[in-house]
Amino acid sequence: MLYIIHTSADIEEIKEKIIPLLENRDYTLVPYPLIADFSPQENAILLTYLGDEFLSEFLPRAANNQWVVGILPRPDIKYTIQGLGISRDLEESVKEILETEEPYKLDLLLCNDQPVFLSVNIGDVFAITKDTKKNNFFSEVLHFIRNIRQLPSLSHKPFVLSIDGEKIISTSALGIVVIEHAMSSIISKRLISESSINDGQFDTVILSPPNILEFFWFLFRSLLPRNTFSNPPSFIGQIKASNLTIENQSGVEFTIDGKIRSAKNINFEVVKDALFIKQKSSYISEGEGANEKNSLQIDNLPTGEKKIELTKRKLPLFPRATAEEFADLFKVLRDNAEVTSIYVVMMILSTLIASFGLFGNSSPVIIGAMILAPIISPIVSFSMGMVRYDINMLKTGVVTIIIGTVVSLVFAAGVSLIIPLKVLTPEINARLSPTLLDMGIAVASGVAAAYAHAKSGIAKSLAGVAIAVALVPPLAVAGIGIGWWDWAVFSGAFLLYSTNLAGIIMFAGITFLLLGFAPFKRAKMGLIYTFIIIAIVMVPLSLSFNRIKEEARITSQLEGSVIENVVLKEVKVRFGKTLLVSVKVVSGEPISSIEMKRVKAKIEDRIGKPITLEVVSAIEF
Repeated sequence: MLYIIHTSADIEEIKEKIIPLLENRDYTLVPYPLIADFSPQENAILLTYLGDEFLSEFLPRAANNQWVVGILPRPDIKYTIQGLGISRDLEESVKEILETEEPYKLDLLLCNDQPVFLSVNIGDVFAITKDTKKNNFFSEVLHFIRNIRQLPSLSHKPFVLSIDGEKIISTSALGIVVIEHAMSSIISKRLISESSINDGQFDTVILSPPNILEFFWFLFRSLLPRNTFSNPPSFIGQIKASNLTIENQSGVEFTIDGKIRSAKNINFEVVKDALFIKQKSSYISEGEGANEKNSLQIDNLPTGEKKIELTKRKLPLFPRATAEEFADLFKVLRDNAEVTSIYVVMMILSTLIASFGLFGNSSPVIIGAMILAPIISPIVSFSMGMVRYDINMLKTGVVTIIIGTVVSLVFAAGVSLIIPLKVLTPEINARLSPTLLDMGIAVASGVAAAYAHAKSGIAKSLAGVAIAVALVPPLAVAGIGIGWWDWAVFSGAFLLYSTNLAGIIMFAGITFLLLGFAPFKRAKMGLIYTFIIIAIVMVPLSLSFNRIKEEARITSQLEGSVIENVVLKEVKVRFGKTLLVSVKVVSGEPISSIEMKRVKAKIEDRIGKPITLEVVSAIEF
């Protein structure tokens, strides 16, 4: 026996579209709402032609009475069909209901005793579609774009989560999503790898981003086609359980399949095998029983001081360190800013090793000196003092940097006096002409230094190696210039050292700002002073960089060219009082001085400048 449950407005549509598909089966039309004592015959099938609102009332009653149900898709159904994973085609649905012998048993997820077919969205969870007929990629993108304007107003809300009456965590989150299976949305499908509608459990996704940038990046990645998160972001918590209570003391707004509700306590439970449906769900797993083991991935959710910081104000654009994180880092940097005997001894040793390596033209020895150099520690401390405008740390840091610099210069000068050589080795010469490229090295080094100190999971030695590349060797070369009493050597190398020092301080400070260790208002003055220093330093760097560009232009013009039947090779250009061009000329026979003067004249015409020409002649047979 078939019972067709319908509203009075649908009677004509049922007679026209549904009854002709019943294959002359006996049926009874039953208007909805049902009478209180409605009791169908044994082995009857209840065909529903109802919308979401009426189905949310009818299906729990059917579950309590163990009625066998067939759900006929209406054009206006948004949630039930998609949530249960059954066909949207009317003719196909009727055929399946009539031909299926045994009903399928599906779980029923309840939220505050209301059935949930698609999802429950608590708080600000605009990443997951709340009210769309088609939950596909394009609808998710449009929904995301419409809600971008909400980003500046987002804020965490405090929640207490409990299972079986026992608290598991007190945390904060922008929002929480509860779903019975992963196919409820684009994002949940990519976050949750295993779920079904008959495993006796539901999934909870907790979104607790610490700042807008990380949240935006996650949302952007989640919308990319075929992007599945094998390792979800650390700010996302996941719970798989058969019951859960979510509490918010002041009350919170949430939606059950698009319907807005508000409550202080939100209770979830799964009723195992509650629904008897004569249609197979695409989300069902054959032979899968109830899973009584809860799965909790909540270790990285904010608690304690971090939770309080996130709930006090709007979600920050950039990362913001908690008081606990700042206190730990500040203590380390304050200690690093102090002058100690270990610091002085290591500066002496690294300088000596670098000096001998420079004279010996040995890159491995110089690298060894870089690893030993401790001067990065007070520089990073000075950067923190700058952005926090901490006078004591600034004074201590600058004193320690000056002492390290002076010690390095003195001992490098001493080595140059002891060694009876005054030769510009390639390693020394490489540090005499700093350019804007060296400022780029300083920028990357400053970011690396600050980031490594701020993130406890990164070894501090990595930053020491990266920074020392730009500090110890030029200091040693400057000291050698003092020992030789050579202003050109000293000034070139010390300009390189100053460039790296200013760049590191500036961008280490900016990194601390972006990581949330200082407000911009407090850091403003320190950043302005450092920027002025960098602007002054960049003037000679720009001139040097332009010189290198000009050298490269002239070299490319002359290298391999043919002038007066001779080929110019191995062209080298150096600027001085007059432009010096060193070149190897290759010809088939010896070149006279008159011919060489003609070559020189044509080179001058080509580059547009007078030159001093150095020639190495080679004859090619």
